[in-house]
Amino acid sequence: MSEAAKRERRQRALVAQTLAAYQCGASTLERLSQALQVLTLELRLFPKDWLADFQAEVNGLEVLYAVALDRGVAEDLPTGYQAEADETVRRLEALLEQLPPLAGDGAP
Repeated sequence: MSEAAKRERRQRALVAQTLAAYQCGASTLERLSQALQVLTLELRLFPKDWLADFQAEVNGLEVLYAVALDRGVAEDLPTGYQAEADETVRRLEALLEQLPPLAGDGAP
């Protein structure tokens, strides 16, 4: 496996870990949004259409966080905000699961 493919595999694992940390309550919406924005910028070998879909969902989290912050509810999200964030995380996880293995990599 090439170094680029190894790097992408690590990035993919970091995305999965970031989503899992949020799901189990070990991360906030702010940290999730910031981490995914950075990680998404580093993904280079994945299909462009997949990256566009993933980035759109990450951008949705950023908007949700910005609105919550503007309304002063960013720390303890109200039910509606939490439900929307959780649904977006589920869509991100589904996108990650749909991603085909990297060339030369038999595992996701």
